[in-house]
Amino acid sequence: MVGTTLNKIRARIEALASPGGEFRVVCGRTGTSPVPVAGKRFPDREAAEEAAQTAAAYRDVLRRWDPRAPWYDFIACEVPDELDGGAPAPAGEIEAPERSRSALTGYCHDVAAAVFETLSVEGHEDVESGVMDAYCERADDFDDPDALCFHLLGTLARELDDRLSPGEGATVLEGAAAEFPRPSTSEDPLDATFGRLQRLGLVEGYRLDPRQGDRVGQQSWRVTVEGYALAVDGRPLPALPIAIDLCRRLPSATLRLSAAERLTDRTWRFDLTATTDDDAAGLLCVPLADAA
Repeated sequence: MVGTTLNKIRARIEALASPGGEFRVVCGRTGTSPVPVAGKRFPDREAAEEAAQTAAAYRDVLRRWDPRAPWYDFIACEVPDELDGGAPAPAGEIEAPERSRSALTGYCHDVAAAVFETLSVEGHEDVESGVMDAYCERADDFDDPDALCFHLLGTLARELDDRLSPGEGATVLEGAAAEFPRPSTSEDPLDATFGRLQRLGLVEGYRLDPRQGDRVGQQSWRVTVEGYALAVDGRPLPALPIAIDLCRRLPSATLRLSAAERLTDRTWRFDLTATTDDDAAGLLCVPLADAA
């Protein structure tokens, strides 16, 4: 399956990488470093050039599944002097101040690749097949590239929610989140996550209202999102892109999303709790408040 092949290709890139390396692999057109070279450094130009070729093969595998997966012109380049001695640049995080269609497309396919890889590692090849079949069944119905991206993320969320237990779903999301570079920012994790989703066009606006935790080690918020692209009235709220970004920003926290409710035609609200001693829940799809 796709996930198995992607795992093998990524393993080769991991073998070539060196944390203190002086070279990176970037797209020559955009300057970004998408999955699977996001956040990676390489010890010399030879290793970086091999990694560039391997990354191109990785993207070719994605296009076998979805011909719409974005193209990147991978090249090896030396790390600029101003980055030496510091943290790696946040490669793979396309944080442009304005919305970019290519950023949304790249993000959606990077998320899908990370999920497929993790499904393979966890032995869920049958689930991977089911997700791909469900996505491809309706992919031709969408002429607009943005709508197709939203269909991809929504399908991932709903199919995984239907086919995996809450514990299995949490494990897959945590594994997928670990495939992305850890953010090196002091920005508030929730603001960073929802701000990123807003820049990508997944939400039009958001509000975070802190709530009093029930016990020590717990933080809770009531989250309101405006114009959430994955929302479907009468169905649990697909939360995969929210949860996967929060998991990489809060790797030591256990997240619970609950009580989703539609306030207006374009406004949804749900509860978000971060704890250290509870079971994860609602990470793929947030249950509706009236279903509790």
